[in-house]
Amino acid sequence: MLRGLKIFLAVLLCGAAWLSFDAWYTPLEVRQQAAAERVTGGPDEFAATKAFTEALWGSLRWAAPLAVIAALLALFQLHRLAPFLSAAGRGFQAATSASEKPRDSRQTWLIRGFVAAWLIIAMSQFGESIVQRMRDWQSYGLHSGQTSLPNLSDTNYLVIRYLEEATPPDAKILVLSDQKLFFLSYYLLPRRLYHPMHPDSEFVIPLAQGKRQLAAYTRADLPPQYLDELQPDYVLEYFEGDAFVDPARVREDPEWLKFLGQGQITTKRPKIQVILRPYPTEGTP
Repeated sequence: MLRGLKIFLAVLLCGAAWLSFDAWYTPLEVRQQAAAERVTGGPDEFAATKAFTEALWGSLRWAAPLAVIAALLALFQLHRLAPFLSAAGRGFQAATSASEKPRDSRQTWLIRGFVAAWLIIAMSQFGESIVQRMRDWQSYGLHSGQTSLPNLSDTNYLVIRYLEEATPPDAKILVLSDQKLFFLSYYLLPRRLYHPMHPDSEFVIPLAQGKRQLAAYTRADLPPQYLDELQPDYVLEYFEGDAFVDPARVREDPEWLKFLGQGQITTKRPKIQVILRPYPTEGTP
């Protein structure tokens, strides 16, 4: 075991040292350009690739030197590390052993298999979260969602929570709204949202409390072929401005009313219009 541990630590040390040298020696722009040359999509994919490379390279610049230090410490303290790992291995075997009887060996290996599967799932989810964080670097950097998206209103949060409960994670949602809804696409991942922006609202900055009414498309404005081509799973109508909120339709979605009433259909009249219907059964209002 000692020989194998030495080989592993030596390989780790060499790999971490090479990554550390490469991360600090190679300019970030060179790596970004190399990654961008492999992009086949449009400007959004190009920007996302550059941001991902920046986050990855920035992480390597501190993670690789730390790995070098950790490998060196482990090599110098190998006389203590090897007995510790041996004791940990024996402890794991004792903790996961169903019995000392040979006939219980299957149960023992089943328990160890479950523990190994749990560790693999935990590490894979941790890795996926790191990768997703790097992909989000373009928009958020080291800032939290509250800092990056300070204009979220209470009704915005309500709609986010409602859609999280009412739609599956892989849902494809067409959104019709008089709001700027860039935040929805982030907070509702991995759902895919499609929000056709009205040309008159494309470059208009909204004001708090709906003080500036934005133009928007309604369900009746969409040509039939648009929905046929998009084929969404749901169609969401979300309006807050007086120009689009229809008092006769604010109670049209019973699930929204039940959500507002925390399980019971609320008797209050909502101030905003939220209607979520599956497509193609959602019909035309």
